[in-house]
Amino acid sequence: MFKCRIFIALLSRPTVFSRRKSSLGLWNQDISTNIKLDIEKHWAKEVLCNKFNCKDTFYVLPMFPYPSGNLHMGHVRVYSISDTIARFQALDGKNVVHPIGWDAFGLPAENAAIERNILPHIWTETNIAAMKKQLIQLGFNFDWSREISTCDPKYYKWTQYIFLKLFENGLAYQCKAKVNWDPIDKTVLADEQVDEIGCSWRSGAKVEEKILTQWFIKTTKFAKQLYDGLTSKNLENWKDIINLQKHWIGECNGIVVNFHSNIRGKQIVFDVWSSDPYKFIHGDFVTMSKNNVMIKDLTLEELQNLKCYNPITKRDMLVYVTDNLSYPEGRDVYIACPSVDPEDYKLSLSINIPTVDKNDIVDTHSENRRAIDIATKNNCGGHFVSSKLKDWLISRQRFWGTPIPIIHCPHCGIVPVPYEDLPVVLPEISTQETKVSPLSSFKSWLNCKCPKCSRDASRESDTMDTFVDSSWYYYRFLDPNNDKKPFDKEKLIGVTPVNCYIGGKEHAVLHLYYTRFMSYFLHSLGLTPTQEPFKKLLVQGMIMGQSYKTKNTGKYLPPENVQNVGKEYKEIKTGEPVVVQWEKMSKSKYNGENPQRLLSTYGCDTTRLLILADVPPATSRKWSDATLPGVLNFQHRLWITIREFLMHKSNGNLSNIKVLPEKEFKDYENKLWNSRNYFIATATYHFKYTHKLSVGISRLQSLTSVLRNNVPPEIIATSKEYEQSLAYLIIMLSTVTPHFCCELWAGMRSASNRICDTSSGIDWSQEVLQQRWPVVDENYPLSFQCKVDGADRCDLKIEAAKLKSLDLNEALQIVLGEKAVIERIKHGIIKTKYELYPDCRAILHIYTNRQAKLKQNLILE
Repeated sequence: MFKCRIFIALLSRPTVFSRRKSSLGLWNQDISTNIKLDIEKHWAKEVLCNKFNCKDTFYVLPMFPYPSGNLHMGHVRVYSISDTIARFQALDGKNVVHPIGWDAFGLPAENAAIERNILPHIWTETNIAAMKKQLIQLGFNFDWSREISTCDPKYYKWTQYIFLKLFENGLAYQCKAKVNWDPIDKTVLADEQVDEIGCSWRSGAKVEEKILTQWFIKTTKFAKQLYDGLTSKNLENWKDIINLQKHWIGECNGIVVNFHSNIRGKQIVFDVWSSDPYKFIHGDFVTMSKNNVMIKDLTLEELQNLKCYNPITKRDMLVYVTDNLSYPEGRDVYIACPSVDPEDYKLSLSINIPTVDKNDIVDTHSENRRAIDIATKNNCGGHFVSSKLKDWLISRQRFWGTPIPIIHCPHCGIVPVPYEDLPVVLPEISTQETKVSPLSSFKSWLNCKCPKCSRDASRESDTMDTFVDSSWYYYRFLDPNNDKKPFDKEKLIGVTPVNCYIGGKEHAVLHLYYTRFMSYFLHSLGLTPTQEPFKKLLVQGMIMGQSYKTKNTGKYLPPENVQNVGKEYKEIKTGEPVVVQWEKMSKSKYNGENPQRLLSTYGCDTTRLLILADVPPATSRKWSDATLPGVLNFQHRLWITIREFLMHKSNGNLSNIKVLPEKEFKDYENKLWNSRNYFIATATYHFKYTHKLSVGISRLQSLTSVLRNNVPPEIIATSKEYEQSLAYLIIMLSTVTPHFCCELWAGMRSASNRICDTSSGIDWSQEVLQQRWPVVDENYPLSFQCKVDGADRCDLKIEAAKLKSLDLNEALQIVLGEKAVIERIKHGIIKTKYELYPDCRAILHIYTNRQAKLKQNLILE
């Protein structure tokens, strides 16, 4: 009874570190949701104030959210991933940049506002406030001092500034085009925003074709650079995203030249693409498809007299309208050179074009180069691009977007808004009006004076695609309050490219392509230190929920309307067979999960642990409560581990504890030493390098099992190895469950007798979030693997201190002494690749001629 009282008194007493926050002292109680919620409330401020002033910066960037009003499970997942990585990097001694903002313009907000009869800015601001509260409730350690919102004039002023820079450099232009028209949202969509069956990515409506004058950004001018940049060694972990980007851009095997044509008194500029640039010098005629937008309304007489101006030769060329050839993919204009190209000669005969029957001898290589040089010099094209890639259509015919800073003057034509007049802000709508209309309907806002001639003019009524706003935000985060320019280049040096960019695979083509283009463009102006915006990509999979829909009609049903009958599912009301499948979470499919329910029922730490455990970030997550017991049990085991640690530490004289023989004590310590180092090495590997956080968490669970597996009380009470292993476990887990670990640490610290012992790297005078991520002991043998043609051939052990300095040549010499390796490289080595992960492992890849021969035989077969 007496000892029990001492134990309870110890557990409930405040820590002796009065300048540090104390434990709640609830160790004599079993962990429960109420205790977890109390812990989270108790440590909330400390969890959100984890700052380090370190030399090296690590930029962790999750995609910023559209403010819909409530977090969904996809948000919880992506920000749990980014916060864990950010917390790891902070513990690893980095000055972490982990910003957040709002992708706040666009159709969803405008449509939602119209449905609710409120104004878009009010709807957006309300949603931002609600989501911000939830993000803070989840304990995500964002740097809110960097918060930005794309609908804030202080932000979109600089989007307009960048547009003007594009315009100045001939990369923003207006032309007539066949466009994708969304009949529901009543706006134009870029090709990328139409799915494979021709429906809008937003409304789901069948897209219609229209011919409108639209604004474009000439992304194609950077196509070759963007394509080649994908092979850069500076890109980490892009995996299949590289192939997606390459497929979208296409092989840049031709050039574009801007031809001119006078159609009904108007000068029209159109692009001519060719994989044989010499044809721009020696070509005889141009053909156009009957479906070409520019000629669709022309009369037969106009078509028969059609000409175009070739800026390379500075002469007119005849244009023939025909579909009697296979145009290059994505093109409906072709330049022909029948005097050199036999296929073009056949074409001229097939459509009765009079040509000279001759074969010119042309040095196509040098003429190709000459054509490119002329086009580049005259600023009329010459850039390499694939035939299928189109320029970025950015015009949107709605209200809630960044106004395009252009003025149309009857006398001066297209005139850019002067820089000093930015931002061009959206017109105000009174709160009594609550009516949102297209920007083109605000006549008083449209009317203005021309900056050149001061005569009456009109503002551009189109707004920009929201992807323009989100194509450069990662730079603004680094200088969010700059009112002189978009950002200061000096603040980007050493911080960009972004070390780790986290987002969904659905953005791996559109958003990433536009973002890379914008980064390359800004770099070409000398505004940024690097071309590529992101170093490492971490593409997270979707959260999938189990849905139920009737077999015959396909109607989705709520789970409560479905019953399980043997191996089948049926609708309760009708008995109709039901199909059960995993799909992306959606309210309309009744398969969503409300994060607020999880927060209220289990707390934010458990929710974060639940979302990260079991499945790596890149894999789709099938949401089920079935994983809850494992997570809850993990937290329970940690709780009672600290309880037992405190209890045995309080029993100072150990009178009731059996004294272990010295050898047995040493054996336990050796086992703990091995386990501690092994699990630190493997957890570090996955938290730091692979970002398979679920695997890292499983290593921490395994270390917990070691600490709970029949460990004698004397070891718990007196072993430095045990105390160190438990402390390191809490430090590592704090990246995932920061509140919970703050409490575990405060409890453990109250009983530690090693306050001044810094040999372990632990500073007991500081909170767990101010510690450093543990590293393996220098004499611990780490794994050094050798793979030959992808197969494991040896796994050697090298002390951590030596492994850190092991280079490729030394690594190769070591494995050449291994029989299993020698036998496999007798065909000769053609390539090697060495991967060194300090304090974790090293892997040497050897590729031989044998592999090349096998591939060759496969091709021949």
